[in-house]
Amino acid sequence: MGDTKVVPITYEHSMENYNDVALITTTKTVKSEPKISRKFTKKLLLDILNFPFMFIHKNFQPGDIKGSALTIFASTVGVGILSLPYAVNISGLYQGIIIFILGIIVSLYTCQLLVLASEKTGEFTYELIGKALYGPKMKTFAEINMIINNYGFAVAYIILLKDLIPNCLKMLGVVNATATNNYLWGCLVCILIIYPLTLKKKISALRYTSLLSCIACIYLSIVIAYGFFTTRANDLNSKIKEAPPAEISTYSIFTASSYVVFSFTCQNNVIPIYQELQQRNTKRGFQFLLRGLLMVFVLYLIVGIFGFLTFYDKYHPITNFPVQILEADYGEDNIPIIIASIAIAITLICGTPLVFQPCRIATLSILFQKEPTKKQYFFIVTGLVFSALGLALATPNIGYALNIIGTISSPIVCFILPCMYYIKAFPGKFTRYDLLIAYAVLVFMTFIGVSGFVIFLMDSFF
Repeated sequence: MGDTKVVPITYEHSMENYNDVALITTTKTVKSEPKISRKFTKKLLLDILNFPFMFIHKNFQPGDIKGSALTIFASTVGVGILSLPYAVNISGLYQGIIIFILGIIVSLYTCQLLVLASEKTGEFTYELIGKALYGPKMKTFAEINMIINNYGFAVAYIILLKDLIPNCLKMLGVVNATATNNYLWGCLVCILIIYPLTLKKKISALRYTSLLSCIACIYLSIVIAYGFFTTRANDLNSKIKEAPPAEISTYSIFTASSYVVFSFTCQNNVIPIYQELQQRNTKRGFQFLLRGLLMVFVLYLIVGIFGFLTFYDKYHPITNFPVQILEADYGEDNIPIIIASIAIAITLICGTPLVFQPCRIATLSILFQKEPTKKQYFFIVTGLVFSALGLALATPNIGYALNIIGTISSPIVCFILPCMYYIKAFPGKFTRYDLLIAYAVLVFMTFIGVSGFVIFLMDSFF
């Protein structure tokens, strides 16, 4: 009787003899076999679905070099990747590659400046480093620019969603004008999903959105490269040889640079990642930055070059090239592109509330000296979300948003402030080699930002 373990099985009627108990026990054992099988199948399915996350968790521990490199990779790759073929198109193949190379060099350099400034001051937030070096006014200035940058990201995300979801439906064969209305989908997604999630102070359920976005972008790069080699299988060499090599003009250089600057935005995440680094020192900090940004660079090259080579001869003039590559003429029955569109749409929906979060925190920090009331919190979040929705609906396409962010807030946050921090943290004669480079990057990126914004205004209104 001890081996059968009938104690957990309870029944309302009494069991008066051994035969009854044995019969019930045997019957119970026979019925439980399918349940064990179902549990095993369910566990196996969950293990398969969780494998990518478990593999990354096991091999890329938080705080080690590989884990930190993966984190900087995930925090850099975003919606800007969709516009990189357009950036190559307006600048030409080889000129576009040069702009990409300059983009990663300057981005890596300024990230290293932030690590050095953080180590020098002992502070581990963007704003507090500014306060330690320049005082409270710099803290406020940094917060304002972080608000503008993240708010711009949110607007860009909503613009992309309002265009991407209808495009997915069209590729699936939906032709109804109301069902594919951009403005309708922008409002629905923002009101029903993004706004309620942004109201929550903690969005722990969306903590894997960066990883999902990363996977979606890697899949996108594979699909775009595969699309080029399959659609252009008969004329690969001629497509590369006949591709426009360069477009030397003020418009092409500064516009393409603004897209690349936006795409390499990661500086606001560098300091928190560096803070969690195991055996923290500047050398290990430089190592994870180099590895992470090199992965980003390779991914960007694949998407930018192959997306451009696939379609550059289908759109004339060059400015008619789609601003985001998923709107290119891949065909309605292209299942991989449909999957990529849906995957990126899902990660954007999950990621937009997270983009609003630092914007909300910085706004509340500037407006209120103490913890805001529930009413104040509600009105601030509501104002941020619905003003962003209004701007997104009024903006024709994501190119306008990326251009503005890439010429105003991104250069300040990603390039100008890191140089200013380093110059203040390590004072000396400007002729000193390291300071000379910092001053040169500071002047150059300021010039790029101002010139790009002026050209954007002239192109838009004149």
